[in-house]
Amino acid sequence: MPRSNTRARFVALLSTLSLAFLLTAHARGQEPTLEVLYTKLEPKEQFKYKNKGKEAVASSGVFHWEVPQTEFGTSGFDRNFTGYCAEVQVPITTNTLYRFKMGSIFSPSNYSVDASPEPEKAAQKRATLIKELFGRHFKDAKARPVDPDEAVGFQLALWELIQESEPAEGQAKFDLFSGDFQADYPKDEAPASVQKAQEYLNSLTGDDSMYYQNPDTRGRELIRLQGIPNAEGAVAQSQFALRYAGGGGIGSPAPSRALTSFGAPVLGGGGGGGLGFPGGGAGLFASPGNGGTTGSGQSFPTTSPVSTTTSSPPPTTSVNTPPTGGRETPTPPNSPVPAPAGLLLGAIALGTLGSWRLGVRLLGAK
Repeated sequence: MPRSNTRARFVALLSTLSLAFLLTAHARGQEPTLEVLYTKLEPKEQFKYKNKGKEAVASSGVFHWEVPQTEFGTSGFDRNFTGYCAEVQVPITTNTLYRFKMGSIFSPSNYSVDASPEPEKAAQKRATLIKELFGRHFKDAKARPVDPDEAVGFQLALWELIQESEPAEGQAKFDLFSGDFQADYPKDEAPASVQKAQEYLNSLTGDDSMYYQNPDTRGRELIRLQGIPNAEGAVAQSQFALRYAGGGGIGSPAPSRALTSFGAPVLGGGGGGGLGFPGGGAGLFASPGNGGTTGSGQSFPTTSPVSTTTSSPPPTTSVNTPPTGGRETPTPPNSPVPAPAGLLLGAIALGTLGSWRLGVRLLGAK
């Protein structure tokens, strides 16, 4: 073979390998995100509360989300899934496309634990209680009718576990009728959903083993979807949601798989839905898909709650933005969703490889 042809082949191969390396590095450097449409809050109920003495009202209930068909990957969620609000003071608007990144439920920034001398330990305890809340009282609303008071009460109990301030000494007491975050009703006149929420809180012991026994949570991973700016710069309230384990995020301290890039297919998830096709993956209040199973969804037996007291008052901070919960004001049609990055990178790589092969053939024909 002439030396010039050999040199040309070598240069073409080196260029292809360099481009492939750069594309791979770019794909790995991308933070995994999920773009979803907020469709409705149902069931829903207005909730009056006080946060550090400031009165506010929020819409509470079950949030419904839809992953557009233009999104190739769903990170383990169904195309239609539901979640619960993790930030009571952040408003969102229906028929709006929001963006999330996958987050851990164990991060101290998720909770009001700044005053604690050990915020990481306090956050670990909150996450354990939240997993226990899901294990004892989560019901799959896609599989059966769910009582509205129970669904709303679940959200209120979750807010209490997230929002209640951690004292500098002692342990936080999770009671919707006392503390920094509390329901703004006389105890004997509180709505049924508030009473149900307190019942749920009283059942918690700090043992999350029930999470792995509840048929509606078994095999699913609890993660925190962190709201990040969308195309218009709007940020959604973060959500606690369930998906099939191994769906590409970091919902536990030791995830079973590495993070996946935005738009890339997710393999190995339960239910056979990692690729993001309809029926794949799982979300909070989501149908089991191909690989999930559901049981009766009943509340599990409870035991006596752990008694905790607050030794010193938590620090006070002002709230600048009045909480509005799930505001549902229709907005103009959404902007088109950009093509998934995984498909674009794949097309570039295939095109480069094809060009190299064509160049080699042309050189060989000379």
